[in-house]
Amino acid sequence: MHDKSMINKSTALKVIDLMVRKKFQELPDDIAFCSNIFMIFGLPTHRLKENPAFWIKKSNSYDLVITRDPKCEIPYGCYARMNQIFIDTEVRTKNTNVIDVGRSFRDYTQKLGYKDGKANKGLAKQLLNYVTSSIKLDIKDSNPSHVSGIHTVVAKAWDFFFDVPNPEQLTLFKGKIILSEDYARYIHDHSVPLDMNMIRCFKRNPLALDFYRFLAYRNNALNKTISFPDHLLFQQLGTDQEAVKVTRNRLKKILQLIQMYWPVNAKFEDGFFELRPSPPAVQHRLPSKTPITITNKNDVDN
Repeated sequence: MHDKSMINKSTALKVIDLMVRKKFQELPDDIAFCSNIFMIFGLPTHRLKENPAFWIKKSNSYDLVITRDPKCEIPYGCYARMNQIFIDTEVRTKNTNVIDVGRSFRDYTQKLGYKDGKANKGLAKQLLNYVTSSIKLDIKDSNPSHVSGIHTVVAKAWDFFFDVPNPEQLTLFKGKIILSEDYARYIHDHSVPLDMNMIRCFKRNPLALDFYRFLAYRNNALNKTISFPDHLLFQQLGTDQEAVKVTRNRLKKILQLIQMYWPVNAKFEDGFFELRPSPPAVQHRLPSKTPITITNKNDVDN
């Protein structure tokens, strides 16, 4: 099976093209957003064996539990990540919990930067996996008497028709997803900006997406150098049964590509990973943040 965690020649050429276009100021100021949940934890990179009912990931500061719908799977792979980034970006930039997914499957694939609807049929499957799941995030505190967190479904309603074999098939109304109020507010209040140009370069590589998001998140408010054993980073990014294959060499190659475009001051050395305060991942003006508007209807009438 082809391992999408490996960096291929096509991805490297895309980053080089970005670097050249950036130099000549030919890049659009495309901004994405991602909630801190999925900048701390990456989703599984592959389908989980035996399709477990829930998936758990832990760090020193957080515990994450994702529970699937009985008819679906735990979201996984690059498509799950791109769906999640798209939804977070819509919440943060449009200040709403109503997500417009278009009138056709082709509409939706193009929103996420994919060209061919048929070739990306997994996108529709992973979207349903994601919106039908629930998320529980426990926030750890040094004081055991203090407990906090969030436990919510991702969406409370959805209505879209994706004819994958005929991706250009239009529907009468736009498809919509209505996120739960708690989840939408969390995304709106706890998201970090990303460069969408970089996201699109890595749209077929889940490990690269996770590493880029991790760097952007940790650098976002960094005011001093941090250093820790790199195996802890491998554990955090290696999120499924293939985690043993997450090696230092893979991440070094991904880091080299990221640094060609974004001068993040990071390195692997002597079994440690080091990150120094660096320019932000997004260096152009961010969209204004206004209060989120919540739609409380339990349907998706257009």
